[in-house]
Amino acid sequence: MGRLSAPYGIKGWIRLQSYASSPTSLSNHSIWWANVNSHWVALELSSVRAHQNDLVAKFIGFDDRDQIAKLKGAEFGVERHLLPALEHGEYYWHELLGFAVINTSGESLGVIDHLFDSGAQPVVVAVDAGRERLIPWIDHIVKRVDPDSRILTVDWGLDY
Repeated sequence: MGRLSAPYGIKGWIRLQSYASSPTSLSNHSIWWANVNSHWVALELSSVRAHQNDLVAKFIGFDDRDQIAKLKGAEFGVERHLLPALEHGEYYWHELLGFAVINTSGESLGVIDHLFDSGAQPVVVAVDAGRERLIPWIDHIVKRVDPDSRILTVDWGLDY
């Protein structure tokens, strides 16, 4: 769902980077799970609000800057069964991780390592033998998503 980016103020608030299509939907979930030092930790949400162009959150039990700073950089999410159902042809990013990426010529571009939002559109990061390829998720490039075979087909050259 996002990343906890940096402490905000001195009372235990933290800035968020939301991956959700509707960042305000984060307040619908009272328990968030954060990956802290490779361990998932449950965080009970006290409040989340907009602040300038960011979101900030406060969790129960985190009352000062030093406590919340320990969560800086942690990815967070909610339990999968709490996510809303998607329309046909829509996917949560976590569902695409590990998909093989091939181009329309059948050449391998790697495996989806992660996705991020560039501001203009989502971007697929495909990794092959240590090389990262950044592939924009736009209709004329993403040709087919095959969840059964776990393959993403794109109109993207090996030399891009």
